[in-house]
Parts: sequence; structure tokens; C-alpha cells
Amino acid sequence: MEVLTKKLASRTSLQTEMMIDIVIPVFNEGDCIESLLCDVITAKQHEWFQIQRIYVISDASTDRTDDIVRRVATRDHRIELITKQERKGKQDSINLALSVTSADVVVFIDADIRIADEYTLGKLLGHFRDHETVLVQGGLVRVRPGFTLHPAKLGAYFDWIVVDKIRRRKAISWWSIDGRVMALSRDFYRHLTLPCSLADDQFIFYSCIRQGRKFVFADDATFYYGLPESLADFSHQWSRYFFYTRKSRQYFGEQFMVEDMRTPGLWQTIMSCLARHPLCGLMWLAGYALSRVEFTLRLDFDRYESGFFWTKSSPLGIPAEPISATGRP
Repeated sequence: MEVLTKKLASRTSLQTEMMIDIVIPVFNEGDCIESLLCDVITAKQHEWFQIQRIYVISDASTDRTDDIVRRVATRDHRIELITKQERKGKQDSINLALSVTSADVVVFIDADIRIADEYTLGKLLGHFRDHETVLVQGGLVRVRPGFTLHPAKLGAYFDWIVVDKIRRRKAISWWSIDGRVMALSRDFYRHLTLPCSLADDQFIFYSCIRQGRKFVFADDATFYYGLPESLADFSHQWSRYFFYTRKSRQYFGEQFMVEDMRTPGLWQTIMSCLARHPLCGLMWLAGYALSRVEFTLRLDFDRYESGFFWTKSSPLGIPAEPISATGRP
């Protein structure tokens, strides 16, 4: 009887429809937003989940972003543009989204992301079917830079190689978390309010671990993201990361960051990757050193404190073939 009850409960669970909201925070993403919206619109839905709303939250964009979203919205009634009259940062956009959604799961996607194929969202959302998972991170793949001597592109690609290897060793650490694609269950997000002075991904992921909730790194749900346009942009991203990590240490406690969020074998991993990718590694070291200088000089700390950390995005095409059999180098 107990086995039969479990089977019936499982069958009922499989037939239950999961309502999904997609949220795309944007600031001057006119070159990228249409491609991502098309990816979301064409995503294959299953009988167990349905995308009910696609919110684009514009942080007082001054380019053509809002007009593009309105035009695409005429083709799909699920798209809703929310515009802010005053720029307040990404954390504020996330808080706004959490205040308007009531979905079973809300998926946050950065505007410069491309979705690998029509089945990717289903792979991401499938992890919530166990009714225990509350946070899922997408499997982010940085596109190859190709034949180039561009220092930022080579350095950023090396950065992804290192992070990807670390993430496979430990899914959440202070080095490996990434908020470009993250899905949150209602049971988890309804209790969240992001502070402006903490990075959105660090606050969300660390809160999940501190609460003892279940996190999943969905490496089979592939999302592509691009490369920075300049070494200054690349180093700026790292300086910003140092700033928010220091803030997280103050907010969550030194012991939590050092023990629970530690990165095992960090420098051994970096050195082994450097031996395999020496040119990319040298460019990464140059950008990393520059970012340490920026951080020491406290450049743009006032902007980071207010949550202003958007970077310029360029259009990204989906690779015609996977980077490798697993999407990794």
C-alpha cells in the first residue's frame, strides 16, 4: 500500500504544472536583448512547466533597449517591460522582480546571454521537480576567442577555464558562483531582499547555503556568454568582485567565507591551467594584477556601493557546434 501511494503521488507530481517567470534585468542592452528574447520565446515547454511571464526590467536605459522590447512584445503577449525612471542598479531590479512575481520558479538571465538550444530551459527547471531544490545555476560556457592576440578576450577565456574546473570540484565557493543565469523557487525567493551593497549572486547563493537549502549546478543546461571588449573592462570586473567579496565577508562572517566558501586547490588549478594555456594565462595575470591596483586605489567604490556594476555587452551568436562533447575545453 505504501509503495502504491508513493507511485500515485509521484504520478500526480509529474502532472503538476510548474508556472515559470523569466526575468531579464537590463541597462542599455539594445545590441543584445532581442536575441535573448527570441531564445526564450522559442524555448520548448513541457507538460510539467509553462512560462507565464517574461519580465524585462529596464534600469532607466537611455538607448533603444525599451523600444526593441516593446516591438518584440507585440509578437508574444508574455513579454512585459517594466521601466524605472531612475537608475538604481541590478540588485534593485531583482528586488522589483521578486515583488511582482508569484511564479513557482523565477529564472534570472542576463541580457547578454544566449541559450544553447530549445531544451536548455527544461534541463535547468527539471531540477526543481524533486521539491527540495531551491536554487539552480545554469551551465555557463564562455565562447572561444578564436585566433586573436586581444589580451582581454584571451584573459577572460582563461578565467572561465579556471572557474569551470573549480566549479566541478565544488559547486559553490567564493570563486565559482555566477549570477548570469540562476533559478529560484518561490519558497526561497519570497524571503529574499537584496541589499544594494552586496553582489546579487553572492547574496543569493550564500543565503542559500547559510539556510541549509539545496543548490544544484546544472552543467547540462548550457548558456553561452561573451568576452569583454577591453582589458580595462576585464580588470574592472575583477576589482568589482574583490569589493563585493569583502562586503560578503562583513555580512556573512569571516568564518563562513573562509571555511564554508573556501576554494580547494585554487592556485594549483590556476598553475595547471597556465601550463596548458600559457598565452591566455599570461593575459589573465595582467588583467588580474591591474584589477588589484584598481581595488587598492578604491576606484569606483561609490558606484559599487550603490549597485551600479553594469558592463558593456556585445551581440553574441550561438556557436554552431558545441565547444566539446561536454561543452568544455
